[in-house]
Amino acid sequence: MKKIEIFCVTNISSKKLETLKLSLAGVGKKKFPSQYISCAKGINIQKKEKNYSELTFHYWFWKNKLKDCDNKTWIGFCQKRRFWLKKKVNINTFIKLKKNILKKVPAKWKNFDSVLVIKTIYVKNKLINFVIK
Repeated sequence: MKKIEIFCVTNISSKKLETLKLSLAGVGKKKFPSQYISCAKGINIQKKEKNYSELTFHYWFWKNKLKDCDNKTWIGFCQKRRFWLKKKVNINTFIKLKKNILKKVPAKWKNFDSVLVIKTIYVKNKLINFVIK
């Protein structure tokens, strides 16, 4: 079975995000702890961050990290308020999010090369969750 690595792009450092076992990427002008990926190094468009925010990380990933990825790993991207979940479920607490966040590749993805978001749900605490069918 393939493994999964999800990169969570954020403009704030967060102790809660740090507990989710995601690869955290910091964007913006703030200083981030060392466990956050910085998209200011390597080939980047950091000077455009004011207008493009998390897209500066996607560009950085494409130019600097993609070449290191292999076909045995699924790569996913989320944002500090949007997450990949195991199943369609309303998330109204951080504990519920932690329990339902996607941590391994679902068996039903076996014959797919990519998976796209199908629905966005707005819930209490302004968490927006990406869910898959």
